Amino acid sequence: MAVSARAQDTSGMGWMPTAEAQDAWLDMPGTRHRMAFDTTDAGSAAAGMNYAANFYVANESGYGIDPKELGMVLILRARSTPFAYNDSIWAKYHQTFVGFLKLEGDLAERAKTANPLFTGGAAELKGEEARTLAQLQEKGTRFAVCGLATHGIAGILSKGAGKSADYIEADLKANLIPGARIVPAGIVAVNRVQEHGFAIDYVQG
Repeated sequence: MAVSARAQDTSGMGWMPTAEAQDAWLDMPGTRHRMAFDTTDAGSAAAGMNYAANFYVANESGYGIDPKELGMVLILRARSTPFAYNDSIWAKYHQTFVGFLKLEGDLAERAKTANPLFTGGAAELKGEEARTLAQLQEKGTRFAVCGLATHGIAGILSKGAGKSADYIEADLKANLIPGARIVPAGIVAVNRVQEHGFAIDYVQG
């Protein structure tokens, strides 16, 4: 369900949010329309990826709007957060991620060597499954990555990795997919995208 981006207070004075310098990456000047998808697990991450692709396709075919004229953010938080990490991280920790995300079948197989939603095995897929996060990034999509979840995931990974949680957290943050950035928390990104004029869809897997 898409939700209106700008809120008003009950006094009718037209409440406006405070502009935070840390959120300036969401300004996206020159965009004609802005859309965000909030994802919280593997199913909603995959669905959000497809909805984002549909948004680009429909705007281009129906309105003649180039993807670069659209502002798009995909929020990866809670159990969808690992999809923000690149192939090298997935190659190291795929066993934990497969269990954590409850991946099965082809997704679990591709996860052994690559982020399965980024580019892993995409050339062998057909239809909607051929869509990837890499394709979205090429069109201009940005990914907001939950910092709280990343901290928690680092703690989980450290238990079997023989390295400190701090070391692993730094490694995760240094190995994000292109177009991704760590935000303090995914729920904060949910708030900030709306304050920056994005409609938002809370995706169900």
